[in-house]
Amino acid sequence: MLSGPPGEYGRKVEIVEVPLIIYMKIKPDLAYLVGALRDGSVFYEKSSRNYIAVWYEEDKRWLKESISKRLNKLFGKPGWLLKYKQKHHRIRFSSKLVHNMLINEFDFISPQKYWSTPKIIKHANKDIIKNYIAGFFDAEGDISIKDKSLGFSQKNKESLKFIRNWLINNKIECSKIFIADKKSETNRFYISKINNLLIFRRLIPFEHPDKLHLLELLLQRT
Repeated sequence: MLSGPPGEYGRKVEIVEVPLIIYMKIKPDLAYLVGALRDGSVFYEKSSRNYIAVWYEEDKRWLKESISKRLNKLFGKPGWLLKYKQKHHRIRFSSKLVHNMLINEFDFISPQKYWSTPKIIKHANKDIIKNYIAGFFDAEGDISIKDKSLGFSQKNKESLKFIRNWLINNKIECSKIFIADKKSETNRFYISKINNLLIFRRLIPFEHPDKLHLLELLLQRT
């Protein structure tokens, strides 16, 4: 059952046959959440009989401001912010409707290394793709002051190919994709040079407070 403020979703309605993505239409906030799931999971929890989507992150500020607020805006509840081990937090969101949407409409596959770019993202407009990349970068991107670069890492190589090609088509030079860690089978590409970093900063609306700070610091020093 989906509930929300009057005028957005109307009164409580049970949706069975109509996919949620068709009901609400894809929005930039939803694309961001899907990108951020690159450090997350979607599963059925037998012990509690709940359908779960979860986002992980060390920085609970980002989970509260970027994930919880979007969940509340789109689906009428913010999820649960939990500390599950030292310096690690997660947002748990329980909803069969959202669980099924992420699997059926966004092609979510577990384990993550088999989850390629969702078809609906591949064919989306520029604003949707920018927000998807922003969520992806906030979850799995990194910035190195020492190497004067920013990077994307992921086990699924195709998901990196899609982002890399899109950035190149938008005038951002990127390195080739390479194996960053053989043991974990993690792939990576990076972006360097001041003009590329500046375009990335203007183009991609990422929000992670630490990454925003690091990129501004890097741009000041370059």
